Amino acid sequence: MSNLVAFVTPVALVSSSRPCGATSSIRLDLSNNARATFRTTPALSRSFLSGTRSLRIRRELQGKAAVPFRNAGSCVIKAVADGQAAGASGEDLAPKSAAQPDALTKKYTFWRYRVFLALLFGYAGSYITRSSFTYAAPVMRTEAGLSLEQIGVISSIFPTFYGGSKFVTGIIADKVKPHYFLAACLILTGLLNMAFTLSTNVTYLCLIWGLTGLISAMGGPACAKMLTSWFSQKERGTWWGLWNTSHNIGGFTAALVAGTAAASMGWRGGMILPGIAGIALGIAAAWALRSDPADVGLPPVEQYMTEKETALDNKPAAVDADAKAEASKAKPVEGAKEENYLMKYVLLNPDIWLLAVSYFFVYFIRSGVTNWCHVYLMDSKGVASAAEAAFRVSGREIGGLAGSLFSGWASDKIFRGYRIPVICSFLVGIAASVFAFWAVPAGHRWLDFLAVSMIGFFLYGPQMLIGLTGVELAHKNAASSATGFLGWIAYIGAGVAGYPLTILVKKFGWDSFFQALIVCCVCAFGLCAPLWNKKRYQEKGAPAPA
Repeated sequence: MSNLVAFVTPVALVSSSRPCGATSSIRLDLSNNARATFRTTPALSRSFLSGTRSLRIRRELQGKAAVPFRNAGSCVIKAVADGQAAGASGEDLAPKSAAQPDALTKKYTFWRYRVFLALLFGYAGSYITRSSFTYAAPVMRTEAGLSLEQIGVISSIFPTFYGGSKFVTGIIADKVKPHYFLAACLILTGLLNMAFTLSTNVTYLCLIWGLTGLISAMGGPACAKMLTSWFSQKERGTWWGLWNTSHNIGGFTAALVAGTAAASMGWRGGMILPGIAGIALGIAAAWALRSDPADVGLPPVEQYMTEKETALDNKPAAVDADAKAEASKAKPVEGAKEENYLMKYVLLNPDIWLLAVSYFFVYFIRSGVTNWCHVYLMDSKGVASAAEAAFRVSGREIGGLAGSLFSGWASDKIFRGYRIPVICSFLVGIAASVFAFWAVPAGHRWLDFLAVSMIGFFLYGPQMLIGLTGVELAHKNAASSATGFLGWIAYIGAGVAGYPLTILVKKFGWDSFFQALIVCCVCAFGLCAPLWNKKRYQEKGAPAPA
């Protein structure tokens, strides 16, 4: 029997005694008019049936079929003998028609980009609705007669409700279609923005803004669930980093939309216009998003990426350890109760607890930098105006956008899916940048701007990657729960950076502020370091990932 090279293309004829999706052998019509039987598997046969992109399969065909060739009408297979075409050594022998993008690749690419863009702008929209009060508040002091203390009470309500709600809504998001969850978040917060304008009673305003915090927390876990479903482990850092720029896009757009509306239309305009934007984006998200590939008839992303790499690299299928792990996590455990995912992979997972406490310190730093750096410039460095102080700290968002993109790319391409080395490196960068900002003498405008930009660059890397790592160290069915749990602990840290940090600065001065930030960097580094070589959940006794 001669050694043959078989090719699977989107247009071939298969002879099989059973449907292609269930066959264990396929008879091939060979170029020399002979017939042979190629042993396969149901999974590989299904990939033929779905039109998977030019899978080149090199096998020794076992025996020759003695029965007449029959047209099963499901897919097409061609075969040529060794040496009959250029590249018989194993180089590209596929017919030219196979080079054309197949229907599966086109459909997967279309939906991945559609879902990603909807997640990017949808989550940016949630930042617009929840940031509206920040820009309406200064105008409310004059138009509604609210005191600075009353404004402070209303402001403190949001993170208090948001942090606790994020854990609860994360658990719920694992049990429902998350794309509806994000759409509901946008529409409901948009309506609450409008309801906020109906009274100037402080109790009423606190109630509405607290509800806004509760519902805004729905967005993050839903996005995490969908990103995990649509993007594989090997590429997830890059895509998660791109999505994380929604924080920066939303924050920048909120300043334009809410700030301009409040200045020109009054504080009610500063709340209503973002509310309208939130409702419109929510409707668009409900239309554009799908929770996972199965919703549009596509295979799981791990299976798709494995088959795609097999086609492009001519590697044996299903040899990638990460793809195997992801695929196994995607399958429900037979007989397992749904709540077991939360307990086993989140609440009883020591890796998640290490990440959660490190997230506490990262969000302490983030909140401290965001809320106090401009005050420090005016109070300690003698910056005369709030506008000038705002300019010097504005580089934080620019640096943060770059840091999100670079950290995600580096964790994928340089560290091959290991996120913790990037997190630890960036924590060292945060400490160095905070010290630099502290050391810059008064009167150096651009040095302040550069130092704060570098703080933003290094800060947004861990802020994004710790959340991603938590999802990957948990089960896929607990992705939203893990995100919610981490977010809950993180916002406790953000809350501690408020009034308790104020007491610290009043008692010990601004030096204690910078010392606290650097100590938090050290603590977060120490908590993350034990996870250095982990990139996915491991059962006890399982070998470490390659």
